[in-house]
Amino acid sequence: MTFQEIHALVGNVPFISKGNARYLYDHIVENKIENVLELGIAHGTATCYIAAALKAKGGGQVTAVDLLSAKDVYTPSAEEQLESTGLSGFGAVHRMQTGYAWFLHDEIIRCTENDICRPKYDLCIIDGPKNWTIDGATFFMADKLLRKDGWIIFDDYNWTYASAANRRAATDGITHRELSKDELELPHIREIFELLVKQHPSYGRFTLLDGGDWAMAQKTESSEKTYEVVYREVDRSLIGKAIYKAFWKLRGPRKR
Repeated sequence: MTFQEIHALVGNVPFISKGNARYLYDHIVENKIENVLELGIAHGTATCYIAAALKAKGGGQVTAVDLLSAKDVYTPSAEEQLESTGLSGFGAVHRMQTGYAWFLHDEIIRCTENDICRPKYDLCIIDGPKNWTIDGATFFMADKLLRKDGWIIFDDYNWTYASAANRRAATDGITHRELSKDELELPHIREIFELLVKQHPSYGRFTLLDGGDWAMAQKTESSEKTYEVVYREVDRSLIGKAIYKAFWKLRGPRKR
């Protein structure tokens, strides 16, 4: 299934932009990715783009995980979208009582033999609560299941609780008024990426999608670290791009 074909079917359903969907689709096809773990799926729109890319490259499976209670919240559901697009054979949706952390617990058990967890996924996408505690732990659990040279993608790189506080009092069970000033104002996913992912010895290639709120890391298992920004906006000046890219490439760990 081509990108144009799947976009015509699900392009008007939230919550993935066309630019991110295109990047994800191409990444899967070009890197010959077979097994994808998607944590947090909402309507399953990204799930459908992933399944379409797997079909286009000749096979594979996306394992999509979300809350049991979310199935009736999002209409259409991920299951309905996979069925309506004819892509059910390339995706499996798992609904958990308390979220994807316990799915990871069960998956690690399934992949463990003689006290060794055998990785099975080529790509993991984390798009859930956007919380330091939950998604920080999720990164380490997902890492156990990610193969060498596999990729991990974080959505909502710049999202903050403060930005959501004007619309609601809580996000995914986290009450905003109970958070400290830093917890409210700092983007939790950015902190996870900067302090946990970039410093992890197994990850050495980091990519920030400019304007897309996505951050990616490859499990290179090498001490060499490389950084890049992928630009997809035509209105940014060439000078601005060069400065921003140089900053991302050259900066070391942030000083606090």
